[in-house]
Amino acid sequence: MWNFLFVLMILFSSATVHAEQPQAQFYRQILSSETFYVEYDDNNVKRIVAQENDRRMARTNLGGTYRAIVSVLNPLGNYLATENEKFPEFMYANGKYYKFIEKDFALMLRNEQLADENLNPAEGWGTIYESLSLPNELAVLNWHDRFHKVPDALSEPIFVASMKKSVDGTEYDCDRYEAKITNADGTPAATVVFDLCYAGGNLALAQSALLANGREYEINRLVVKKILPSVPSGGFKLNGNEKIHAAGTGDMNDLLENPPFVGRLRDVL
Repeated sequence: MWNFLFVLMILFSSATVHAEQPQAQFYRQILSSETFYVEYDDNNVKRIVAQENDRRMARTNLGGTYRAIVSVLNPLGNYLATENEKFPEFMYANGKYYKFIEKDFALMLRNEQLADENLNPAEGWGTIYESLSLPNELAVLNWHDRFHKVPDALSEPIFVASMKKSVDGTEYDCDRYEAKITNADGTPAATVVFDLCYAGGNLALAQSALLANGREYEINRLVVKKILPSVPSGGFKLNGNEKIHAAGTGDMNDLLENPPFVGRLRDVL
């Protein structure tokens, strides 16, 4: 009888150690839904990504009271924005991508134009997916997010264990996920681990590291501020009167730095 109970205790203990944190599924459901709001710090840079129905928005706030946005249309001119400005820097809606140069001025690119070889490289459309995506460390909970693109050589992370982990003197309850990197011939090349760490039941840290030679080499660390199932009131401010101009496609307008006017945002969406 006692042997039977002992076996049950061992099995229960093992299942507990190898189960995700209770809140993991809650966050997974939020990040897989049609509406969410994520705010995190990446090396002291505040980043916000939000989804609201078909609209994806993102922005970055550099540290300090002000930040300078150097316009691709006016490289010598700085646009000063306060830390609390809420206009998106990048947005996707209804098959169109937007890059806001100023809070009332944006360039627009249609989805079918993304493969156009004549796009103005100075406008940086080649990184638009990365700009709108969740970071890899949080995409662990929604790896197939429509904007999340990774090399085919990197596999989808899988949960491997839960553990206690001390980071900068603070102890967290962490879930570890592993992803494999393979060579062109399919043979294993390396392993990347992602640790999602919770404090008081809330996701607080997200880390990635490369496993090599029996050691972990940190790739990145995020401090998670908010993950919400809805976009807070005023989280992103658009009044519909923003001026929308066409993305550069290698014509004379690019040379003249005079992108064609398309219309006001309310008429373009």
